[in-house]
Amino acid sequence: KIQLQQVILNLTLNAIEALADVDECPREVLISTQNTESGGIVVEVCDSGPGLDPAHLSSIFDAFYTTKSNGLGLGLSICRSIVEAHGGKLWATSGALGGAAFQFSLPAGRR
Repeated sequence: KIQLQQVILNLTLNAIEALADVDECPREVLISTQNTESGGIVVEVCDSGPGLDPAHLSSIFDAFYTTKSNGLGLGLSICRSIVEAHGGKLWATSGALGGAAFQFSLPAGRR
């Protein structure tokens, strides 16, 4: 439970940090959940920030890869490891709010 809380916290803090330099549009972070047909769950954290550079999308979950001037590049890598250890998947896409969307799925019945 604590590990999954850390994943949600990290994704949320990343979304908030992505909004730091946004001035021309509303700053929004949306956290949503939905059930899957198989009884699992999908959690999504979206922001209205600048989004993800498609050229670097394949690297964002690599250890020590960062776009932040003061980042270590471990947060997303650790998040993916935690989600996978619980039988799930973590991925990123362009968000409905115009920024980034990070989603993870977890199967039903895992504790």
